[in-house]
Amino acid sequence: MQEPALREQQCSLYLAVPPFSPPPSYVRIRTTVKHHVAGTVKRTVPYKDFCGTQALDCAPRDYGDGVVCVCDARYCDKLEDITEQDLSKGNYLLYTSSKAGDRLAKSVNVFEASATAPEEPVFLHLNSDVTYQEIMGFGGALTDSTGLNIMSLSDGAREKLLQTYFGEGGSQYLYLRVPIGASDFSLEYYTYDDVDGDVNWNNFALRDEDYKYKMPVIKRASDIRGQPIKLFGAAWSAPWWMKKNGTEFGFSYLLEKYYQAWADYYVKYFDAYKNENISFWGLSAQNEPTQAYNNPSWIFSMGWSAEQQRDWIAEHLGPTLQRGGYGDLELMTLDDNRMWLPGWVETVLENETTNSYVSGIGLHWYTDESTDPIIIDQTHELFPDKFIFYTEACELVQVTRDTLGDWAVGEHYGNSMFQAFNHWVNAWADWNMAINEDGGPSTYGYNAAIIVNATGDEFYKQPPYYFQTHFSAFVPPGSKRIEMTVEDGESPFMNVAFLTPESTIVSVIMNP
Repeated sequence: MQEPALREQQCSLYLAVPPFSPPPSYVRIRTTVKHHVAGTVKRTVPYKDFCGTQALDCAPRDYGDGVVCVCDARYCDKLEDITEQDLSKGNYLLYTSSKAGDRLAKSVNVFEASATAPEEPVFLHLNSDVTYQEIMGFGGALTDSTGLNIMSLSDGAREKLLQTYFGEGGSQYLYLRVPIGASDFSLEYYTYDDVDGDVNWNNFALRDEDYKYKMPVIKRASDIRGQPIKLFGAAWSAPWWMKKNGTEFGFSYLLEKYYQAWADYYVKYFDAYKNENISFWGLSAQNEPTQAYNNPSWIFSMGWSAEQQRDWIAEHLGPTLQRGGYGDLELMTLDDNRMWLPGWVETVLENETTNSYVSGIGLHWYTDESTDPIIIDQTHELFPDKFIFYTEACELVQVTRDTLGDWAVGEHYGNSMFQAFNHWVNAWADWNMAINEDGGPSTYGYNAAIIVNATGDEFYKQPPYYFQTHFSAFVPPGSKRIEMTVEDGESPFMNVAFLTPESTIVSVIMNP
């Protein structure tokens, strides 16, 4: 078989070394960019052209710019079960995705004591004695648009989609980010009480979006996962009558006289979901608080300065959650682009009371290309007791039939995840789990890992889905990042490694 050009055969690789008891403290992988991967555990593994050796059963559809995997009520590709034989002594597993069409292609390979080294090898050293952050898990957002699109499918197709995200043969998501009220991916802008002056929330009520689109997904996802999905809420805005400009857009912030009422609103929300037997794991203090504060916003939003949020958490939100029985929720600050690190977080957490209420720091990826990830390291060094959660990632280009399956979008996700986990990030969540073929419904049409075609009762798994699943399916909660270094220079590709709670070593590698 003729080897395709490297630019057409870029691979995101997963390498699992079988469990050892006790686990070895030193593993060495020998690999090459041209040949994608070969490896050793204290020995050399012979070269094989792993990309394309054993493709999974993706049902491909080529739209010209890329390939999607088509799923419907009858069929959807998924990961095969890992058997004891797969990881028997001397074996390792390799999962490959490539621009040429592989999607989590599985191959079972054998470590060999003698082999011929490839030309110009790159040596990667893994040391499980050196550990970094613990991984909390992965997830996505359950917006109104996502819920509507999922529920627009037939029962069979919907089940396939939910299994794709939450099942053992899929991404095995644990977290769901749930907008508290409307977001920019809603059919209309609303809160749960738009009655002017109702500070006691007598007219507070959940909406059809909650009962028809969100709750059924949450409950079925928890059943599939076999445990309650960890939900964390985020509000885009308070009701219009509580805000400085009295509108959903532009420059706006919460009037100070409503600080306590807005904190009470959160308790009303959590109570309403609790009445439906749904509990939350956490929340952020505000989605993108710098929107509408530092610049006028044209999406549903409400701005905060760091000082305002600091004081509101200390004096209102924190105590109110405790009194309401929700003091155990994991509260995140920032929930905005990392360009605001570390200063914004420093201002919020310099108050000891606020610091005691806040568990973590939420980040978005929209300014990652213009900011150095060292600022995440600096933030971790300042607040090592706070977890760091990438809570939103979205490709800000509207999906079209001409761009379905765009491999470059998957690479964008891969770049973000490698960078994040190599810089102390504990968890990572995508934005919309599913949008329609027009990129919505939303204020602005964007892109997502899964596109729903309700008319055809099918959905399309795009490259970002597989890039994410190379991490989420193999790095369970409780895993720890371990040291992975390159011998004699810089690595020509992106790489990160983890030690799972079962003492399995997982390495994820991506060609540039």
